[in-house]
Amino acid sequence: MAQSVLVPPGPDSFNFFTKESLAAIEQRIAEEKAKKSKQERKDVDDDENGPKPNSDLEAGKSLPFIYGDIPPGMVSEPLEDLDPYYVNKK
Repeated sequence: MAQSVLVPPGPDSFNFFTKESLAAIEQRIAEEKAKKSKQERKDVDDDENGPKPNSDLEAGKSLPFIYGDIPPGMVSEPLEDLDPYYVNKK
């Protein structure tokens, strides 16, 4: 299973989405595919029991108070996803 990346709550958890961010995501996807090709899939229902997106961080919802306010310089800018579910998804 992919390594879980926990985002610490607060304004420090916001990062700009950059070319390096995309490259890191693509690298994690490649590493995960390499692991899967070496292992046989043991359980077909793994996707149903696996990690799921955080419903509190869905698009269109207000950001939970635990994250605080988005820093002024980051408003209306592409940011990395706060939800660890998407750490290896484009």
